[in-house]
Amino acid sequence: MKQINIYIIAITGYFLLACQSNPASNEEEWIFVSMPDFLNVDCDYPQEGWENAVSYILESIKQEDPDFLVVPGDLVMGHWDDPEWNDRDTIDKYANRYYSAWKNRMKDHGIKFYTSIGDHEIGDNAWRTTKKIEAVKLYKEAFARHMEMPANGPDHMKGTAFWWKHKNVLFISTDIFEKGQSDQGLIKAGVTGEQLKWLINILEENADADHKFVLGHAPILGPVRKWSSSGLMIKEGRESGFWQAMKNYGVDAYLCGEVHAITCTERDGIMQVAHGGLIGYNTRTNYMVVQVKKDKIQLEIKEIDILPHGNHLWQTKNNRPLEKVTISKADKDKGFYPVGTVTINKKNGKLFLNRKGYFSPKYETSNEYAGPVFRKNNNPKILSEIPRVLISED
Repeated sequence: MKQINIYIIAITGYFLLACQSNPASNEEEWIFVSMPDFLNVDCDYPQEGWENAVSYILESIKQEDPDFLVVPGDLVMGHWDDPEWNDRDTIDKYANRYYSAWKNRMKDHGIKFYTSIGDHEIGDNAWRTTKKIEAVKLYKEAFARHMEMPANGPDHMKGTAFWWKHKNVLFISTDIFEKGQSDQGLIKAGVTGEQLKWLINILEENADADHKFVLGHAPILGPVRKWSSSGLMIKEGRESGFWQAMKNYGVDAYLCGEVHAITCTERDGIMQVAHGGLIGYNTRTNYMVVQVKKDKIQLEIKEIDILPHGNHLWQTKNNRPLEKVTISKADKDKGFYPVGTVTINKKNGKLFLNRKGYFSPKYETSNEYAGPVFRKNNNPKILSEIPRVLISED
């Protein structure tokens, strides 16, 4: 009878404490996966011409046996506002269609997820008009309503900035899209003001966490590789209050996307990992497997070749991926291959060990850029692929 009672209490606690799990034992090892910019297009479910490749990617993630997947922004295309449209109606219409498809795909693959907000979840940059800023509020409400992330962020960002704790590891997901003047118009990328105070408070309250991860859509450190991306960045970089707060409170890694290519940069004891791939535009995509123990974190980025082809898939506006995406049998048989590994050892301080591939210091900044695979049809001089980086065995 005692065992049954303990079981019931455990199950009840799981639902009552959705954002916090029981602490891990010293020897317990567990995994989560990071894959920003998935899918970054308005994609139905099932999506004809895409589903076989997308299912293979999600099945590969499932085989990693993660406790959950994190997606640091850009789930959808999100071009759902227009000067000629009723923004509330169209945002509600397409949010219901495409967020539902995104969630149902994850549900059917048995993958638990946490999703940060990206620029495409608020209509895509830039934001230069009053009407566009009014639409941002509607976009954020739709994201919070559909994605149902923990509502524990600052008062003005409930459901778009949030945190959770899992096996004594802290995760904070930020909403970097704040009102302010920038080269993007009336939105300025960063974490400042009330959100920064909230971030610092969460870090202070969870100072005893074994490890700390922060998620945000855009990179802070640069330059980074960019592939089919506008390259949105947090301009203040390492000097920003955001980065300095992470430095002061011992954050281990900052996970971001936006650029659809891989750059791993360590500064101040924080590993910034900008990664993810743009399906339907690029010829490779990737995800990162994070193995967690009490005093050690192992990061491994894995990549696979994909082939976008055919005509263009319909989207509400003109930024349209190709209508078919294929992974060849040979590439499926080979599977995702490792392109970068690092071990963050915390037994005595913090050491970044065995840095290979994209984690090697020689690759930690880059100005490499490529456009979508179909751009070279208009201009053969345009690069449509970022140079490969493979793990060296020497």
